[in-house]
Amino acid sequence: MNIRYPLVAGSFYEASSSSCRHHAVKLLETVELAPELPAKLFGGLVPHAGWTYSGAVAARTFKALASAGGLETVVLFGADHTGSVRKGEVFDSGVWRSPIGETAIDTELAEALLASADCLRSNPRAHEHEHSLEVQLPLLQAVAPSAKVVPIAVPPTDLAVRIGRAVGTTLARRFPRARVVGSTDLTHHGGHFPAPGGRGQAGEQWTTRNDRRMIDLIESLAEDEIIAEAEARQNACGAGAIAAAVAACKRMGATRGICLEYTNSYRVIHALFPDEPDDTTVGYASIVFA
Repeated sequence: MNIRYPLVAGSFYEASSSSCRHHAVKLLETVELAPELPAKLFGGLVPHAGWTYSGAVAARTFKALASAGGLETVVLFGADHTGSVRKGEVFDSGVWRSPIGETAIDTELAEALLASADCLRSNPRAHEHEHSLEVQLPLLQAVAPSAKVVPIAVPPTDLAVRIGRAVGTTLARRFPRARVVGSTDLTHHGGHFPAPGGRGQAGEQWTTRNDRRMIDLIESLAEDEIIAEAEARQNACGAGAIAAAVAACKRMGATRGICLEYTNSYRVIHALFPDEPDDTTVGYASIVFA
């Protein structure tokens, strides 16, 4: 049986079962959803930094989706930090483990997706060293303990749109209760990263504007523009996951994206430690598709 073991437990989030569950539940409980949130949501986007930085932002997306009809099966579009992803790399059988427990793969859906298009292929090994979906799993387990998943690693190329459309078409036709979640952080600026916007607070403000460009494209469901925007502005490390999620949700019936929350690592850390000299700024957004 294919088993995806935790890779970043103990660094991005707690490694012990009790601590991980407690933190995941706390993040979900502290998130407040706007009362005007649409009744039907097709999917969303989540960041994938350590929970101290972006856990609450990711929890907001999952809580919104769970509140809008529940989560039975979630197609998870992951980023490609290793540069080894060539197609839609599907983890199509077995389980994913977290400190909380195991989540089963929806094998029926995975088989249907693999049969739907040649841009998708079975490749569980592509997920061994990629953290962008792992950090979401305990949050999903906490908000929807019985949910199944189909993890798909997506390359940051134009193929991502084809992958998303293929997935969205299959879900709309045969699995209308399934939902889609893509994982990405936004601009990486300052610290050990390039700082074209300047240092300190000036860099944070530049990052916020740079991220807004990407968020605007996401909210308008402009899937064909996302890869080029990320290449030109370096404002998404999971551009493929974004484009696939947008394209899939559009095929499922979504007409708009809604940014529920935006923040970045500079704001988070300097709120906790005002005198912190590190000026690294990484953007995080919670977005849903209605």
